[in-house]
Amino acid sequence: MDISKRHEAIINAIVSMYINDREPIASSALQDYLDMALSSATLRNEMAYLTKQGFLNQPHVSAGRVPTNKAYRYYIENLDHSKALSNLEKEHIKARFDLLDHDSQRFLQGAAELFSEMFGVTTIIAPPLDKDLKFVNFSMMKTGKYDIVLIGVTGRGEVHTRVIRLSNELDANDIKQLTNLLNTRMCFTAWQDFDRHYFDYLIKELARENKAYGQVIKGALALIKAANTQQIHIRGEQYLLKTKDFDSNIADVLKLLANKEVLKGIVTPKLDGISVVFGDELPIKNIENVCFISKKYYVGSAVSGAFCVVCPHSADYSKLFAGMQYFAQLITQTITERK
Repeated sequence: MDISKRHEAIINAIVSMYINDREPIASSALQDYLDMALSSATLRNEMAYLTKQGFLNQPHVSAGRVPTNKAYRYYIENLDHSKALSNLEKEHIKARFDLLDHDSQRFLQGAAELFSEMFGVTTIIAPPLDKDLKFVNFSMMKTGKYDIVLIGVTGRGEVHTRVIRLSNELDANDIKQLTNLLNTRMCFTAWQDFDRHYFDYLIKELARENKAYGQVIKGALALIKAANTQQIHIRGEQYLLKTKDFDSNIADVLKLLANKEVLKGIVTPKLDGISVVFGDELPIKNIENVCFISKKYYVGSAVSGAFCVVCPHSADYSKLFAGMQYFAQLITQTITERK
């Protein structure tokens, strides 16, 4: 395809103007925006050519042009991804970030909510899924006559808890013996390596002596399984309702966000760096105007999670890219230091 420097400048200008104003771009407005000695008639001809090439669309015969996803893709590929936030912007984000609850089960939820609030977009954070995740310690705390809180600590320093309702009361000696059993039988073993038949047998045998014993083992297995099941934290869905971009298909977009299994495959970037996927690049109907911008964050050097923004295709990519780069850096630093 023959795209000249002039065409490139026109595409970038129209995308930038449309992101700022959300209005179709007329040749006269483009002439004022471009620092090029081109007449309005010449620009109309070039815009007509780019329309035929699929970069622009004309909503009405007398209207100006709007960029297509092809133009957005071209714009993104030629965007300067090295642009960073100012020191003042970083200080503002860091100050808010440091106030997050750093509990391992609430930290990523808070980070997703903070980014959504600060940048006005829907944010998705998928925790890292580590197949070698192992628990290194269990403890139990009695919180009621028939309730205990099971506390498990992973090798990454994450703390997972589960409240277990028992059929009958456990005394201090029962809790001590069960805690020793959990630490002996359930620590330092990856979930996929657990012998399910053994634990089924153990639960039945313990329940013969005391039904509550079996309930504790079942609760511990459920806690370990949950820790090894990738959860997705979505925050800021309300921002999808604050733009006219989704007036025609907001129900389809929200339906997609509710489908966690499909969403996992979309938000997880295949490579390092910023990944951008438009709705028309997915085998899903009626979400062509949605854009998924994803970035990996890391736990150590190998295990990674996904940090994703869901927004209209007319988003301010330069601002979002810079914000996501810094936010991913803060998340990586915080989780890695916890190890």
